[in-house]
This record gives sequence, structure tokens and C-alpha cells, in this order.
Amino acid sequence: MGRSARGMHRRGKGWLALLIACVGLWALWSAVLGSDESVDGAAVIPGATDPPSSETQQPSPEPAVGEQTVFRSVVDGDTIRTDLGTVRLIGIDTPERGECGYADASAAVRSLLAAGDSVTLTLPPGQRDTDRYQRLLRYVHTDDTTDLGLAQLEAGHAVARYDSTDGYPAHPREAAYHAAQLATLDETGSVVSTRCNSDGGSVRPHAGSDDLPEIAHSSSGDWWRQYPSCAALKRNTVGHPAGPFNVTVAEEAAAYEWFAHGTGHRGDGDGDGLACE
Repeated sequence: MGRSARGMHRRGKGWLALLIACVGLWALWSAVLGSDESVDGAAVIPGATDPPSSETQQPSPEPAVGEQTVFRSVVDGDTIRTDLGTVRLIGIDTPERGECGYADASAAVRSLLAAGDSVTLTLPPGQRDTDRYQRLLRYVHTDDTTDLGLAQLEAGHAVARYDSTDGYPAHPREAAYHAAQLATLDETGSVVSTRCNSDGGSVRPHAGSDDLPEIAHSSSGDWWRQYPSCAALKRNTVGHPAGPFNVTVAEEAAAYEWFAHGTGHRGDGDGDGLACE
């Protein structure tokens, strides 16, 4: 073979080697791209986010996680004390101290919970952790899964409030809460429970006077409500018990709440759980 022919032969082998190398690189590059271009059959562009769609524009909120703690005491119908701190129930409002219905709402909580009971606190997605008073904002469930807020609404002690209908964050149960509401709001924005409403409205006692008008009530079982203070009770001449009323005794708890908190006269001034001593 001549020199010229041998040169052409070598150049041909070189081109062939180069071609084989290119094919190998192409196969390797395709394999790499193939591993990144699809996940479960869907095309993916490296570095890009999922395209918006009716299913991905609003990510599903993470599920709320409950935290167990121990119930200690009642502050009022929508606020309790626990080992994790003071808890304000999300989405409801009950009568304030000194208003008709306050004692009933507080007693309703005590009918469901006793000191030492386990409760579950749940912070739903989108809600603030605490309010301006640094109280935890939570749903509260008893051991038998009773929703304390819903129970207050269904009993007529509370209104559904502080949710997306009045400028606060929405919570998952607000529609159900509004549907369950039996109590109302008066012209001042105060809660009027169903029992107080059935009396033709609520009479709000004011601290500092024993000469308040009698508080009408349709149920003779709540006889204590006609007395605006422990002092007035002790002057009764019709044989009504004059105290003391023990907060831990179920039959006396509602009367305790009335005289300790409902009249404005602090009938349990020393905080020992006995009112009108």
C-alpha cells in the first residue's frame, strides 16, 4: 500500500473513532436528560416551579395538629386555663362578667370539664397563635371529642364571632358555628344568651350598689339571680340558702359563679372557691 493510501486509511479510522465518540456522548447526554425531564410521566424544567392550575394555585393547608394538655379552671364561657396557658376559644363569644348569661356560660364549661381533665388544643391553619392579651387561640376538645366552642353555641350561651365575617382570620368551622348559633347580639354588641333573651332581655348589674332592681328569671331553679349581691342574699326572708356556695360542688357551681363574678361584687373576694361566706 502506498504512502498516500496509508494516510487516507489512518484519517478514515480517525473520523470513525470521532463519530463513535460523539454517538457515545449523545447517548450519555440523553440518559441524563431523560432522568430529569420526567417525574411520574410529567415533564419538568430544572429550576422552574410547577405551572399554575386550578389545583395548584391555592396549596392545600397543612392539617391542624392537636396538642394535649390538662384543664385547670374556667375564666369564663369562652376562656379556660390549662397547663399550656390561658386559652381563648376560637370563633365564639359569650357574655362578659357582670352580664346576664355569664354565670350560665361558665357553669356550662364546668359541666363538661373538671380540674385535671385532659383536653386537646388545636390551632387551625391561618389562625394567629395568640391574641393581644397573649392568650392561646385554639379549638378545645374534651376527652370524648366534644368541641367546647360548638357546645356553647348549641346551648345558646355564645354567638359565632371573631372570624372572617367580621374582619378576623377565617377558621375551618365558622360556617358550622354560625349555623349552630342560638344566642344573639344586642344593639351594643353584647351577647344575649337564649335564656336571657327569653326573659325579655338582660339586666346588667353594676358594682357598688345593693339597691339594683330584681333580676327577673323564668326558671325558679335559678332563684339566686334575683339577688344582686351576697349581702342582699343574706337579707332574704323567704328561706333561700345564704351561702357559702362551693365552686367544686355541681349543685352550687352556678350560684357560685353568679355571686363570685356575675353581680360585680366579687362574692369570692379571697379566691378560695367559696362565695358568700
